Amino acid sequence: MQPAKRKLILEQRRKALKLAWALFVYENRVPSPDTLLSAELISSWQRSLKQVLPSSLAPEFNFSASRWVSSPLCVALEPIKAELEQLVEEGNLVAALTDELGQILWTSASEALTSAAHAIHFSVGSQWNEASIGTNAIGLALRQQKPQVVFAAEHFSEALHDWVAYAAPITHAQTNEVVGVFCIATHADLHTPLGEMAVADIAHTLRRHLPAMAQPAELQLYALGFPQVIFRGKPLHVSLRQLEILCLLSLHPQGITLAELHRALYSDPTIAPASLKASLSHLRHLLDGQIGSRPYQILVSTWSDYTALWQVLKEQNLEKALNLYRGSLLPLSTSPELTEWRNYTDAIMEKVVANCLDPQVLMDSLAHNAQGKELVRERLAELLNWELGKND
Repeated sequence: MQPAKRKLILEQRRKALKLAWALFVYENRVPSPDTLLSAELISSWQRSLKQVLPSSLAPEFNFSASRWVSSPLCVALEPIKAELEQLVEEGNLVAALTDELGQILWTSASEALTSAAHAIHFSVGSQWNEASIGTNAIGLALRQQKPQVVFAAEHFSEALHDWVAYAAPITHAQTNEVVGVFCIATHADLHTPLGEMAVADIAHTLRRHLPAMAQPAELQLYALGFPQVIFRGKPLHVSLRQLEILCLLSLHPQGITLAELHRALYSDPTIAPASLKASLSHLRHLLDGQIGSRPYQILVSTWSDYTALWQVLKEQNLEKALNLYRGSLLPLSTSPELTEWRNYTDAIMEKVVANCLDPQVLMDSLAHNAQGKELVRERLAELLNWELGKND
């Protein structure tokens, strides 16, 4: 195709998209899926309208350089970094790597685009998931887990309407889980169909250079909703009391005295310490001797769903938190310390569920974990009833 003809086609498409965007944002006129706008993109606009303003820019967060250095993506980038930076400069591009939450960990920009990239917060530390900035290539790649192209006014944020971006998720070969996204962006009038192929190819190259992941923890504790203990890859049958002890020990990885563990475990202080010692002795046998004493502590690597939940809440990854939250922390436990943690966790998750405006996120949460999701089901029913009432 002749350059002049291609430029004309791109300009016509930009104008048509701008009109469709303006009608949607300012007049609430939802376009029908067609060759201009896909159903996937329209759904993203609808989600974005409920979460961010059309004038939004990606929020910037405090960012530690050590986080990039410790990222497996840093290792994967190194063999192709110099070549990639050269391509970015010659192609008048901006390139970025994000983590699995959409936060930019690394960027490279051509000299001509450096200032423009900073102006839209396409820089290290900024958050580019859909909930932060609306429809964009990084957010869609994370959500759909496949390569994406977002051109001009397909972006929900008006500040991005002069850009085209191509993004592809990076999955780990061992787990096939998304560990990040590779994205390139440039002026919309430089849009090329080859962009999507390019990011997909680079994402695949980065996948091949990812370091091997650490082996899963030897002891895995599931205490949210339906309890389960996995030890060295096999289910371990324990009583509620034994699971309470394991949970308390996991909350004190540095170790805990017998008296401290007794206070944390029993609501009745008159229970003899000998009962606790007997339970600990039985657990030590079940765990092949891997419980130390003086202080009492678990001696093998340990993972738990409740500490994982608190970590993703700290990172404000609410979608992942909903998937981890299968229900209350050991709801039948009377342990004073675990009861306190249960009440705290439930209170936080009630707010997370109540503030969720996306039915798809709630449905995905139910699909991941069917048990203990009364809160999620109730909120989903509220949203669906609200949508039905709005359309009547």
